[in-house]
Amino acid sequence: MRRASLCLLLALAFTSAASRGALAQGVPVSPAPVTAPAAPAPAADVNGALFVAYPKNGAVVAFDHVIFEGSVRPGATLSVNGRPVPVGPDGLFSEWLPLAPGVNALTLVSVLNGAGTTLRFTVTSRVPARLGSVPARIVPGSATPDGAWVRYAGAAMLPEDRRVTVAFRGSPGGRAMFWAGKRGPFLMRESGAGRYEGGFTPGTADGTGVRVRFLLIAPDGSRAQATAQGTLSVQPGPRFAEVTAPDPGRGVNPSLAGWSPVGGMNLVYPRQGVRFPVLGEQGGYYLTRLPGLPLLEVTRGTAALLPPGTPDVRATTGTPSLTDEGSHAALRLPLGARVPYLLTQTPGGLTVTVYGAAGDAGALNAVPLTDPLVRRAIWTGGTGGTPLTATLDLTARQQWGYDAVYDGTDLVVRLRRPPPPPQDASLPLAGRVIVVDPGHGGTETGAGGALRVNEEDLVLDIAARVAAGLRAAGADVVTTRDTDVTVPLYDRPVLAETVDADLLLSVHANALPDGSDPRGRRGAGVYWTNPQALPLAQSILRAMTGNAALAALGQPGDDGTHLADLALTRPSAQVSVLVETAYMTDPGNLRSLMSTAGRQGYADGIVQGVLDFYRASWQAAP
Repeated sequence: MRRASLCLLLALAFTSAASRGALAQGVPVSPAPVTAPAAPAPAADVNGALFVAYPKNGAVVAFDHVIFEGSVRPGATLSVNGRPVPVGPDGLFSEWLPLAPGVNALTLVSVLNGAGTTLRFTVTSRVPARLGSVPARIVPGSATPDGAWVRYAGAAMLPEDRRVTVAFRGSPGGRAMFWAGKRGPFLMRESGAGRYEGGFTPGTADGTGVRVRFLLIAPDGSRAQATAQGTLSVQPGPRFAEVTAPDPGRGVNPSLAGWSPVGGMNLVYPRQGVRFPVLGEQGGYYLTRLPGLPLLEVTRGTAALLPPGTPDVRATTGTPSLTDEGSHAALRLPLGARVPYLLTQTPGGLTVTVYGAAGDAGALNAVPLTDPLVRRAIWTGGTGGTPLTATLDLTARQQWGYDAVYDGTDLVVRLRRPPPPPQDASLPLAGRVIVVDPGHGGTETGAGGALRVNEEDLVLDIAARVAAGLRAAGADVVTTRDTDVTVPLYDRPVLAETVDADLLLSVHANALPDGSDPRGRRGAGVYWTNPQALPLAQSILRAMTGNAALAALGQPGDDGTHLADLALTRPSAQVSVLVETAYMTDPGNLRSLMSTAGRQGYADGIVQGVLDFYRASWQAAP
């Protein structure tokens, strides 16, 4: 990857503004940025005549093209190995540069007023070789198991929970099979070009340290064999584990602590002290299953395997209660043990599913739970091994935040109340607390800028303008950083929880990774995880694309809103989105980011989108 992930590196410093200005309802926001820093002076090479933002000298890429971008002095020319390269009036150059296999020696020459500057560097292209269908070959090191894989045998474990899937990569179009110890052959299928998969269910008789051997037969009859480096073992069960990872916040939801299907997004965010069954160990994960969900992976570093013979825990549901906590309504459910749970948002509702909890749904439905936010709670399950489920029917369709924690062995689920309509139309956001997060900062520069200003500095300026616009509308704005500093990843969403924020807005500039053709990839995008945040994402995108100047910069070829699993979109305690203002790998987009008017335009769009989102929610309120 040529840039850091969108979800990285959050700063801690914040300012809470008291300054508020008047804003006419429906008029786009264009405040003068009081705290917006000036764009920093560009970084340059030795004499500033020639700057290559990407690739770096000596870079190794796994592709036959690379994004080649940087700048020369305005008015200068540029050539690469004698070939002229188009340069803009501002000195910007950006190409989709073809690479030959192996080391590419590049000589760049920039000439201005007869004086030349030369820069030499190398880029190595190592494109993975594509195997032909013949002869038969198995890619070394591709076979699994690639470590000590374990399945725990227990009376309650279903055969599909013990099942093991093995795989390898090799010549496409062949026939493949495998042996596990003395058992086999088992046939395999080609799930993708040259990827073969197969599975079987080991039993206690298979023992420990079983090796898996593979055979691939190509269409011409040639054969290839391989033995996986890892082993399979079946050990006595059942086994259980306990979550040891600390809880950084009520709704921060760190990715590492989440439970997800193989290759999928996290579904469950368990709390410290939760106990769960372990079906196996594989590739750095514990495997577990909860009724109605696929097999889930649990990062081993977030939980501890309990000693053999440790009994399972079962929760017994007590009498629930619903209390008014001011800005939140809180459902308290006594359980007597910490067991896994799942929160799921639906239009107009929130479903709480508790696994391993016994309860009488009929008796629970008879308990009066009243609150202006919760119309009713509908309880189902809780017997015969089925999870206990509470469906909270809400009076407001738009949800504003939710979280869940254990208080002892009581599960406490909180729902944020909708904000009231403004009393002063000139200050539509009065009383609202909004956290504005300039992405990256300090040692984490984000995407490198071809015009010698990095993402961290550009978005700091845009975020300051966003903060000024929101304050002018009456909001109390907290910024995660107002200088160029580096802080730990989850400090930003924790800060949003600490100040009980209504919204968390993270501001970034996009860039493409290695192997992505930058031509035509441009425009704004807004990322979200929880359904409550999608209307805000759509509102911000509409406001940004409604600006004629920004719309002319192009769109990414889709609706611009993206379901994502990012540290700044996962937080559920408030509505959280991440805004990618523009692509730094597109010349037009980059020039807009470099201009004061462009950065103000992006800020105006974000502020207007927030205002439109609130107005729509007030109009739809019952």
